[in-house]
Amino acid sequence: MSRNPLLALRPSLALIACAVLGTPLCAATAQVSEAARPAPTPAPLVDELVLEGDNIVTVLVNGAPLTLEVSAEAFGPPVLNPEVAARLMLAATSARGWRFGPVVVNGSAATALVDAGAGPVPLAVTWADRAASAKADGVIGVHHLPYQRVTFALHTATPGESVLRFTMKRAGGTSNTRLGTEVKVGKKRLMMIFVPERPENLVTAPTANFIATHQDGGFEPGSDAVAVMDFSVERPTRTMRIAVPIELGGLVVERFAVRIEDYGEPRNVGEIAANDPRFEKDRILVTRRKGRGRPDLLTRIGSDQIAHCSSITYDLAGGEIRLSCAPHPD
Repeated sequence: MSRNPLLALRPSLALIACAVLGTPLCAATAQVSEAARPAPTPAPLVDELVLEGDNIVTVLVNGAPLTLEVSAEAFGPPVLNPEVAARLMLAATSARGWRFGPVVVNGSAATALVDAGAGPVPLAVTWADRAASAKADGVIGVHHLPYQRVTFALHTATPGESVLRFTMKRAGGTSNTRLGTEVKVGKKRLMMIFVPERPENLVTAPTANFIATHQDGGFEPGSDAVAVMDFSVERPTRTMRIAVPIELGGLVVERFAVRIEDYGEPRNVGEIAANDPRFEKDRILVTRRKGRGRPDLLTRIGSDQIAHCSSITYDLAGGEIRLSCAPHPD
């Protein structure tokens, strides 16, 4: 069998000759040449994501690029703003709701192809009739990001910082995953979540009852305030101070904003009186108060508590949360 001389040419010369001759064999030769080219190698996934400013990342949802705000407080599926869900023509397959005491936000859920940097995967996404984010198309939690480490850069590091290390705990199962760490109080363990998006340490009334009965806490006079929750829901709070601080690694936690009207009443907290002996410096207390109620044992640690820390790193591969902090001022 005779050999076509075009096939003996180098691929580039063969394609030039085929462009001139235009024969069927030339078309086949071009196809073989194209098929022989190696597929482009995808860029390796960056092993660390560093978030600054508004903490916004670009995520593909059903192929459409969206800006999502990464929140350390976010749990469960990503939440899109309602107009974004409408633009993507997402068809709800189930209901989803968020409760903030007496305030209920009703929403919907659907499965979409979500690509946060490692290729598209089927993932539940949710939305409601209220915006989830005022500065992006929605909100996504750290637990959905395909990186080995995710770091929130809070401010410029200062000399002499040290690293506080905490074992990372995943709670809430697959549908309501949240990331935090645990600290023992009494015979139970509090789940503590670092939330630099909010200023205060925040707990519900039952959890405040639990903490107050173990650590001798009371409400500070004139401390009425408002906590802003997801979907811009506002809930009233009062500040509880505890006489026996909770030590979380190198952090000393002694104040909490208590949601006083959401899940029961903080009857066991009481009030801090003027010259209250419980809060005298160096005083040793022995309490006989018994813990009551059904606390959710969830505490949000806000930016005021970690103002001396320049960054928070979620080591998703190593199962650790790290805070880089300057010596805490006395």
